[in-house]
Amino acid sequence: MKRGLWILAFALFAGVAGFCVTHWQSHLITASHDGQTQLPELEWLRREFHLTDDQFAKVAELHHAYRPTCEALCARVIASHQKMNSAVEAGSRVSPELKAALEEHAALHVECQTAMLTHLYQTAACMSPEQARRYLDVMLPQCIAMPMEPASSMGGH
Repeated sequence: MKRGLWILAFALFAGVAGFCVTHWQSHLITASHDGQTQLPELEWLRREFHLTDDQFAKVAELHHAYRPTCEALCARVIASHQKMNSAVEAGSRVSPELKAALEEHAALHVECQTAMLTHLYQTAACMSPEQARRYLDVMLPQCIAMPMEPASSMGGH
């Protein structure tokens, strides 16, 4: 019986220690070096492209500035999908309403890609030429092939 209690106590201690270490490490990863903000979505960028603290601060500022634009566009994409779905469900042909919804959606796609490309080029401008080229090589194909799915079905922005 004593042996079982020791095993249980050790397992409990190991679990608590594991949680503490994991929590501490996640804080180190998500906190920016200067402690200003927590931007886990940008940490891969810092690591992958070896950004300096100054570069990262500029990228983080651009990221914060772009976020409201992205959220507004995502809300419009959701509304556009709802409008198209309603027009499709309302009939068995391409009605003027469906055609208008499709045209509106296509224009929104152009607007989204233009905004994203502008943001990518601004972000790249914060980097050295080598970092910028690598960054754009990774990000531009994703922007060009950007699906126009509502954010809820894509798991976020």
